[in-house]
Amino acid sequence: MRVAFHTLGCKVNHYETEAMREAFVSRGAVSVGEEEAADVYIVNTCTVTNIADRKSRQYIRRMKKVNPEALIVVTGCYAQVEPEAVAAMPEVDMVIGNGQKSRICGLVLERLGKKDPDSTDVHVLGRNELTEYEDMGLVTSSEPGMTRAYIKIQEGCDRFCSYCLIPYARGPVRSRPPEEIVSEAGMLLRTGVREIVLTGINTALYGTEPGFGCDLAELLGMLDAMEGDFRIRLSSLEPTVVDKDDVEKIIRHRRLCHHLHLSVQNGSDRILSSMNRHYTRSEYLDIVRAIREYDPLYGITTDIIVGFPGETEEDFSDTLDVVRESQFGKVHVFRYSPRKGTVGAALPDAVSGEMKNDRSDRLERESQAVSEKFVLSNCGRIHTVLTEEIRDGYMTGYTGNYIKVYLPAEGAGREIEAGIFCRVLLTEPFRDGALAELGQTL
Repeated sequence: MRVAFHTLGCKVNHYETEAMREAFVSRGAVSVGEEEAADVYIVNTCTVTNIADRKSRQYIRRMKKVNPEALIVVTGCYAQVEPEAVAAMPEVDMVIGNGQKSRICGLVLERLGKKDPDSTDVHVLGRNELTEYEDMGLVTSSEPGMTRAYIKIQEGCDRFCSYCLIPYARGPVRSRPPEEIVSEAGMLLRTGVREIVLTGINTALYGTEPGFGCDLAELLGMLDAMEGDFRIRLSSLEPTVVDKDDVEKIIRHRRLCHHLHLSVQNGSDRILSSMNRHYTRSEYLDIVRAIREYDPLYGITTDIIVGFPGETEEDFSDTLDVVRESQFGKVHVFRYSPRKGTVGAALPDAVSGEMKNDRSDRLERESQAVSEKFVLSNCGRIHTVLTEEIRDGYMTGYTGNYIKVYLPAEGAGREIEAGIFCRVLLTEPFRDGALAELGQTL
């Protein structure tokens, strides 16, 4: 059996695709590229925006065209929240929800064993049925030369931000046992991985279930104590969950990269309240200041939504002020997209598409200026970079504070290898990061 995958959306989805791929290979299947002929095509979907839904449908149709006789299996968040709509697509043979991904190989083999199936199989649990962390096994695969690997530590969210469908798509909070996380990290490190990225639907909620017995700071301590030459990165933290004191505990682990993705979403207290975000701009900025007191060059990246219902020019001005004060390394800008089934979709005072576009453009320009200023503040300083790949004559990689570095591929009289830590001097802003000169390898 030949099986192909296409993954949309977040790092959790990509991690889960690798787990599903390993499950199929362990049972004798051959994993092939999505443009190759396969017996089974699996589309791991996203539903964070209307655009994500549309892309999911486009890839379902596209994969069916590659081999019209193939079995088309749709899983992921779009499949979870809209199973009837997905099942109604003539190209789809199976719909498998997020709580059933660990069973996907067995379910597919069972379907292939049926004679002349004449209906679409749907395997989707309701939100209230998603009560346990789904064990998908240890993801141990590592492509040759891969320097970074993701480990999923947590599933689900109970914050219910008024613009977001993810609590419905992923269910309540479930945390992965710490011993499994440590075991998976050890396996990946033995394959040559040098950076472990902890990811989840809301990583800050790790261990918050009553009686779980291990929180995020304790998990970081366990990983911090492991032997080997590696570093740890958190994919994101939510200020809806953590405050200044929590962050001060987390950032002091020695292997943890000096970078946090800390989603602010908006700079207006009024809009944050409408978004059901449970913090104020002042409380958010308190976290930023605590981080910068620890390290003035700590990298902070964020997400911001423009055009949320009721957003005024004054609200938008507050957002610009937060961007300037926080000095983000990077800002991901999103135009608000109403999602059916969320509180936000029913709110009055919708912002026009034209205004969303205008504010998005203005925020992008301001964010770019702030990002360049952050890079410039790091120039003339020594940083440790994990080298990753050569492109256009440059070895690229990231500093601990998440600046993309471009290092001439021929340096210090020898070729620079991928997958090593280097000490480099950042010299000037370049492309989406900074140029650097090689200091020494570590």
